[in-house]
Amino acid sequence: MARPKKSPDTLRDVRTAVMLTAEERAQLEQRAAAYGLPLSEYVRRQTLGRPLPASVADRHSRAALTTALLRLGVNLNQIARHMNAGRFAPPHLPHLIEDIRGHVERLSRDEPGQDWRG
Repeated sequence: MARPKKSPDTLRDVRTAVMLTAEERAQLEQRAAAYGLPLSEYVRRQTLGRPLPASVADRHSRAALTTALLRLGVNLNQIARHMNAGRFAPPHLPHLIEDIRGHVERLSRDEPGQDWRG
């Protein structure tokens, strides 16, 4: 099935040329790649003041952080089940809670609306 045609107001049919040195173009291509964008989309967003997506490195670090937080949550759940069975809290519980708090605070500093799950 073919993709529907764009409306005339969203169709990009005007080309603008910019003269750059080879080094300038390489810098722009490198920056665009860091955000996972084609060069034209990167330049368009930068010149029109549109937001850039999270960089590829940010997405990977968010995914790693999320995995670590999930593991800590599983450990905390196991500790809660252990304590609900009438056993004492393990000595590393305060450290675990601080780890979880630190990860949650780090995630909450992300921009609103960002998908931190990777």
